[in-house]
Amino acid sequence: MVAHLLSLRWRVMGNGLKRSVWQVVALVIGGLYGIGILVALVAGLVALSFAPTQWAWTAAVLVGSVGVLGWAVVPLLARGVDQTLSVEKLRSFPIPADRLLVALLVCGVLGIPGIVTTIAALATSLSWLQHPLSAVIAPISGLVGVLTCVAASRVLESLTSALASRRRYREVMGVVVFVPVILAGPIIGVAGQGIGSAVDQLPRIATVAAWTPLGAAWAVPGELALGRPLEALAKAAIALATLAPLLLAWRRALASALIAPPVEERAATSKGLGPFRWFPGTPTGAVAARAAVYWLRDPRYGGSLVVVPLLPVLAVFLACSGGNTWLLYAIGPGIAALLAVTLCADVSYDGTAFAAHLSTGVSGRADRAGRVLTLSLFAVPIVLLATILPLAVLGAWQVLPALLGMGLGVMLTGFGASSVASAKFLMPVPAAGESPFKSPPGASVTSTLGMYATWLVSFGLAVPELALGIASLVTGSLLLGVLALVVGVVLGTVLLVVGVDRGGKLLDARGPELLTRLRAARGA
Repeated sequence: MVAHLLSLRWRVMGNGLKRSVWQVVALVIGGLYGIGILVALVAGLVALSFAPTQWAWTAAVLVGSVGVLGWAVVPLLARGVDQTLSVEKLRSFPIPADRLLVALLVCGVLGIPGIVTTIAALATSLSWLQHPLSAVIAPISGLVGVLTCVAASRVLESLTSALASRRRYREVMGVVVFVPVILAGPIIGVAGQGIGSAVDQLPRIATVAAWTPLGAAWAVPGELALGRPLEALAKAAIALATLAPLLLAWRRALASALIAPPVEERAATSKGLGPFRWFPGTPTGAVAARAAVYWLRDPRYGGSLVVVPLLPVLAVFLACSGGNTWLLYAIGPGIAALLAVTLCADVSYDGTAFAAHLSTGVSGRADRAGRVLTLSLFAVPIVLLATILPLAVLGAWQVLPALLGMGLGVMLTGFGASSVASAKFLMPVPAAGESPFKSPPGASVTSTLGMYATWLVSFGLAVPELALGIASLVTGSLLLGVLALVVGVVLGTVLLVVGVDRGGKLLDARGPELLTRLRAARGA
């Protein structure tokens, strides 16, 4: 059973790699990155063997506690990333709960995160090279810690499965998880300052963590090295007493999940026409209304806007820490460049529902124009506010025309370039209702390359207003700034119209082909 499920998991991953060269490239890059981290970790563990024993013990307890906490929390935030061996898919097979628990536990340890954690746990013995008994005990306690990580992850996932079965929960968590990723720089900076100021308190924090289920297993070798065998025995008992209830709770949750019927969520109901009464009764208005529904209800669309309010936070943090006030000037044009390429994945997000556009005979030009119209309704005000508010705080009104010219020019040009790109290429995106992280290996590389290509075209076509705007900022010329604003709005509008027309013609010619590829991507 264990071997069969494990081979199934690796076979699914292998088949996924055959779909695209970029998936293989992404896996290789990720593997090299992981190997680099492991090499650095092993080097650090060897270095700890020459450090004072108390500091080696402190580092082992704190890092191990963070690892257990990460295993427990991350799957709750990124639920749906790997559903290869989900209980929902195995429910129809007559597998006893005990055998399934052992199989899933082994598969969890031998998955990519489990392998990395296991190697790191076994390598902890390198920290105790000068203490032979601790070096022998470290791999054993490390394995107990790894099993605790996997079991804690599965138990918490099982306990929250009822909540996670709701689509809105999955969608909201999929968006929320991006926030700490985007703010990683400020968070790391603040955490680094906090750790630097509280470095003397780390041993005291480790002392508390060592008596908890998070750090007990990782503290055992250090206790022996410090000559505290009774405390080592007590913490080993805590570690085993933590693992046993976790396995029992997981087994009970599995037994319940195998016989419980799948939870069916009621479809949402709506009253009235909603956005369809906001737009005119034309093909362009109908597409704009449909796009507005997506922007309001589909978190995959809203997820792209999460970054918008976070960019000012990053700019303010970097400006305050480095004294670079010019970053505040760049908030408006930066948000404009970000919003310019959000239309690239529109057809991909439609999925097989794109058939509605083809079956009704709506023209490609109306399709492109409707999508741009909806995005413009909130993108233009956002860019205006993001440009004006920082200048109001700084009192630098003389650069307003230049910044508006660059921002609006890039955004309008990007709308035109995205209208062509989304009609020509399909980007790999998660299906509706799935986690934003659920994508095959390499999909993020493909999406990133598509975005970069569209940005490159947009910036290339927007060179006139960018050159005038930069010249105005450097020389302080208000006239050049006004020229940048005029050129940006006029040239951007012309390129937008050309992009909508060109993208519409491409959509008319390639619509059936795009639908075929969308169906193939969704397995329909």
